[in-house]
Amino acid sequence: MTATGSAAPPDDSADTRERFVKLDGEIQAIKEEILDINRDILQLEEMSLYPHGQQLVVLVSVAGDSQVNPETIHLHLDGQSVSNHRYTGSEAVALQEGGVHRLYTGRLSDGRHSLEISVTGKQAKDHAFSQQRSVTITKTPGRKYMELHLGPGKEAAEPVLTVREW
Repeated sequence: MTATGSAAPPDDSADTRERFVKLDGEIQAIKEEILDINRDILQLEEMSLYPHGQQLVVLVSVAGDSQVNPETIHLHLDGQSVSNHRYTGSEAVALQEGGVHRLYTGRLSDGRHSLEISVTGKQAKDHAFSQQRSVTITKTPGRKYMELHLGPGKEAAEPVLTVREW
């Protein structure tokens, strides 16, 4: 209504609607730009925190022919806890089906380091198992990959935790 009590002309409503549609399009474009900028910032942040030359990546895998289900993995690097992971049922199934889990990515200087791994879980017939391993690794310039591989042992009583360096 206008000040004189009559209804506003129908043109104003259509014009207002067009402005809202135009503004909505501009807002969506701005949102997309913000998401692109955020992605770029996250990539830069990861590169600054974990430069490729000083990176340690620890992966977990399970032998396809085993019935090993990891429940928890604790990782200590040079005496400090760097990763504790409790696997969900679907994560354990994914590992058994050939999936690989990135357990840890972090900065590591060149030289010798101690890596301690503790794994608990279940195997065939719900028998619980626990494995601990301590290894010394030598980090050289460049990215270093480690694989923690769980598979059947020579004796069916206990699975074997193998540490592979790449």
